[in-house]
Amino acid sequence: MRLALHQLNATVGDIPGNEAKIRDGIRAAREAGAQLVAFPELALTGYPPEDLLLKEHFLRDARAAVDRLAEEVTGIVALVGFPERAEDVFNAMAVLADGELQGIYRKMRLPNYGVFDEVRYFQAGVRPAVIEVDGITVGLSICEDMWVPGPPLTDEALAGAEVVVNISASPYHAGKPAEREQMLAQRARDNLSAVAFCALVGGQDELVFDGTSSVLDHTGAPIARSPMFTEHLLVCDVDAHAARAARLRDTRPRLASREGRPAVECLGVFETGAARAATQRPEGEVVDLLDGDAEVYGAL
Repeated sequence: MRLALHQLNATVGDIPGNEAKIRDGIRAAREAGAQLVAFPELALTGYPPEDLLLKEHFLRDARAAVDRLAEEVTGIVALVGFPERAEDVFNAMAVLADGELQGIYRKMRLPNYGVFDEVRYFQAGVRPAVIEVDGITVGLSICEDMWVPGPPLTDEALAGAEVVVNISASPYHAGKPAEREQMLAQRARDNLSAVAFCALVGGQDELVFDGTSSVLDHTGAPIARSPMFTEHLLVCDVDAHAARAARLRDTRPRLASREGRPAVECLGVFETGAARAATQRPEGEVVDLLDGDAEVYGAL
């Protein structure tokens, strides 16, 4: 599967400006032959939108932008972070394909510590979700969903997810990129799934977002990584079938399934027409992490 992760700098409250960046990213990913493109957590509104989420017109504008973007998504599947207004407000991921909004995944684990205040603004989702893209099952998650072991990732893996996409707005602190990649590698190994991590970059008030979007295979080895502290479209190819083969040799998924299969929602089955022969698939670039003074200087 050819994946694209658009590491972008979203401006809080600037829905039209963020929408334009996402539209450009969809076009660029499609031109690169990607079957799936992901954008960061709350990419349409910027993060954290805080009290803007208390304004009905702001939530309506965000949904209208999702609907406009959906009309342009053909030949690719796009995953876009936005605030969903339904019976409550949810930190959500829109699944766009075939010119329509096909489904919505709602973040299940809401952080409420340190700089995070999501319980004040959002209701938690209750159902893990997957999609199928050109025969490959993809699990969906948003930021904190990945940081905590267990569901939704384990449930999605048991439902067959060979790749798990995580869209994120992960604030920087010194040493965090390396710490975070260790966590992502552990999730990949635990679930025998490739992990695609798409992160926000830039700054908002006292928060800095380093980006460092990355893709790791099912063994936890990095196969592509974006540069830190800059916007970047990462395109790489993932051998999803390797994860499927590994599960035949590992008894953990089989034993876990015997305890009962979790309820996982499938938000759509899509054929993009963008598949490429293996010989046509270039490998992604693994950009080195900054460290020490260089990392802190980049944050500044």
